[in-house]
Amino acid sequence: MDTLIENGDHKTDSRGYPYDICSADEACQRARFILSTKKGSFIYDRELGSDHDYLLANADKEGCARLFCEEALSCQKELSLGRVIAEENERGVSLSAEIIYNGESRFTEVFISG
Repeated sequence: MDTLIENGDHKTDSRGYPYDICSADEACQRARFILSTKKGSFIYDRELGSDHDYLLANADKEGCARLFCEEALSCQKELSLGRVIAEENERGVSLSAEIIYNGESRFTEVFISG
């Protein structure tokens, strides 16, 4: 079980208690954290995260987006990856990925910038 993170902080109810999440919601939040964290930037685990430079440098964003997600999430054996969509704009790449956990799917979105 984990607590819901929203806008970089714990989301709380009207009493100030954090929302608990589990199952597919927890797995999706974990995937979002891994995808949005640049590999090597998390001081406690330098292997955690994804290779933002690879995605940003590759001209075929749509083609490499799946590989980007698969590599980043390879440490999460209980997760599978469904559809992956990447859209580039002048500020970076918007990435939408379907995360599948125990037959339940959730979509997560992250923005990768240089």
